[in-house]
This record gives sequence, C-alpha cells and structure tokens, in this order.
Amino acid sequence: MNTHPTKKTLIMTGLIGLAAAFLVGTGEFLLQFSADGGYADPGYGWLANIPMISLQKGHFLAVLAAPFYLVGYWHLMQMLRPGGKWSARVFGMLGGYSFMVGAVWIGQRAFLAMVAHEIAGGQPLEELLHTMAGFNEPLVNVLRVAMVVISLIWIVQIGRGGTRYPRIMALFSPFVLLASVFAIQAFVPGLGNLIVPTAMNTAHFVLFLLSTLVAISLPSQSVEPE
Repeated sequence: MNTHPTKKTLIMTGLIGLAAAFLVGTGEFLLQFSADGGYADPGYGWLANIPMISLQKGHFLAVLAAPFYLVGYWHLMQMLRPGGKWSARVFGMLGGYSFMVGAVWIGQRAFLAMVAHEIAGGQPLEELLHTMAGFNEPLVNVLRVAMVVISLIWIVQIGRGGTRYPRIMALFSPFVLLASVFAIQAFVPGLGNLIVPTAMNTAHFVLFLLSTLVAISLPSQSVEPE
C-alpha cells in the first residue's frame, strides 16, 4: 500500500476493518453466547450449553476473518499518521500484533468447549480443561494489555491534534469502548448478556464505523502527502 493513501483507500480499508469486527464478532458470538450467561464460571460451564454446530461455524468464521483486522489497523494507523508518524506506527503494529495473538486465543475456544461438553456428560476431564485454559487465557490478556497501551496513544495523539480525526474521536479509544460494553452489562443485563461474549469485537465495530465515517467526510486534499 502507498505511504500516502487516497481517500478511497482509507474508506475501503475502514470498511474491511468494519467487516472483520462484524465477522469475527459473529463467530465469537456463535462460540461463546449462552442464554443463561455465566461467563465468569472458572469451569467454563456455559460452553457446555453451546451446540456443536454453533461451535463449528463460529470457529471457522472467527479464525478465517481475524487476519482482516490487520487491514483495519492499517487504516487506523493512516488516520493517525499526520499527527505523528512513529506513534502511529507503534499504534498500528501493536494493534495488529495483539489481534493476531487474539486470533490464536479465539481459535482455541471450540476445543475448550468440546472438553466442557465431555465434562457435562460425566467425563472426569476438569484437570485437562484447566491445563488447556492455562495455555489459552494468557493470550487474551496480551490483547487486553495492548488495548490499554494503544488507547493511551490514541487519546494523546488525537487530543493534541494534527491527525485526520476531529479531537472528539479521542473519547472513542478501544479501551473506553470496551469498558462501555461491560458498563452496559452492569446497567442493562439483558443487552449486556448479548454483547459481552463479543466485547472486543463490538468495541472495534463501533471504532471502525466511526473511523470510516470520518474518512468519508474528509476532503480529498486532506489525504494528500503531508
């Protein structure tokens, strides 16, 4: 891709990021949604309630769509770039890296769910489940920590001006949007139960949507080389 993208490129890559968040989020919903909730269960009991067909569909949809997050983060990096090339590069590289780690994490959920199904059926596999989780859960924590770091970059860089975003976009950092999902769960449990299984993707769907709308609103000359 060109160092200095056209307006059309910014819009298209924003839409690809939006599609990635939607598709991975849909896959994660199929993998993790339980009408009874229980997402804090350390024994992953809620995963035993998810039909195998949903696990199969969700697994392949989430894993195959996840790499498109790289395009979405390239878009965000280019939108930030005029306000500081190096900080924008760190933002883009860290965001892309963290989502590739996240893709490995989501790729293991179906396997944890299959063990949870066996436990629910009476098989004594709790030790295996927790061993598998010990390899899997730290990966999502890498993603969460990365979101804090890139959110700080986002807030500072947009707040000081010079990016392709209006300063109000500083309020919509990935961490703030993610925290908003859990706030909805606390105050509107019915809605929260639907979106918490896809919290990271829900937050990024909003982020890519807002960013694409900003890209659409840019005058063509604003995306010319600085």
